[in-house]
Amino acid sequence: MIDIYIPPNDLYFRLLGFVSQKVIYAYPFPRPDVGLSEVNDESTQQYFSLIHGTGERAGLYAIKSKATGNVLFSRTHRDPYVGQDPENARYNDNWFKIEPGKDDLSKYFRLVVPSTGTALVSRTNLEPYFWNSAQTPIRSDQYFIFLFKDMRIDKIEYDLKDGRILSSTPNVLATQTLANTSSQTQEMSFNLSQTLTQTSTFAYTAGFTIAVGTAFKAGVPIFAETEFKVDISVDNQWNWGEENTFSKTCTATFSVRAGPGETVKAVSTVDSGIINVPFTAYLSSKSTGFEVTTEGIWRGVSSWDLRHTLTSVTA
Repeated sequence: MIDIYIPPNDLYFRLLGFVSQKVIYAYPFPRPDVGLSEVNDESTQQYFSLIHGTGERAGLYAIKSKATGNVLFSRTHRDPYVGQDPENARYNDNWFKIEPGKDDLSKYFRLVVPSTGTALVSRTNLEPYFWNSAQTPIRSDQYFIFLFKDMRIDKIEYDLKDGRILSSTPNVLATQTLANTSSQTQEMSFNLSQTLTQTSTFAYTAGFTIAVGTAFKAGVPIFAETEFKVDISVDNQWNWGEENTFSKTCTATFSVRAGPGETVKAVSTVDSGIINVPFTAYLSSKSTGFEVTTEGIWRGVSSWDLRHTLTSVTA
């Protein structure tokens, strides 16, 4: 199970529904109201923060709107069942448990109010689209994920000692031949320049949740000789959570000598396969400087160990 990052009191976020792919909003007018809308980075109504419970409410959280200063409630005894209360969060139905999902929903969580036995719902098939339901049975429309504002990835640190080669296959890049039909020794240079397509994916495993598609720059791991290293020459812009492609050019120049009547064949080969390397991403808020970390796995289709095999055939 992935650990869900719980934001501190002063870090704003949006709550994106797994099924609806829309975020919760809270309007201050014409009367306090809540609902779902498309993601809009500039909409203050979509941002919330947590109030961490203490004492008897330790482990529970109130969800406070940035736009209204009110906190959400989830109840069953009076309509509306979901809405906003003043910010003092004095009622039990203002306090939520963040319950992580499992398997395919391990990045997501449910917002459950233990005092009312309800969970918030974000759906598209039934109005009201943002509502609550009994906390059991568990349903996919009860799951949410945090989306955080204006966070940038400052650096990536790889745990190279824990890198793994998951698969490896020899890949012939070029075959070149020197056929000497003369009576004297001949020598020439063989040149190789082959461009390979590689892939790079940064995937979340624990900590602060980064929005898919977030752009950043970083070197990528390579396997060189007998160990993993970071190739800083590949400093492309990557998109978080997406498969990114880039080019790697293998170049070499080497001399080949063939005696009278001899044919020499040169075969240039690299190993290509999939490698995994754990990493820690360091992030900060563009507006506040608030710093957090995220752990993940870098996975890439990579090539390594360029080598040349010379075979001599005497006529």
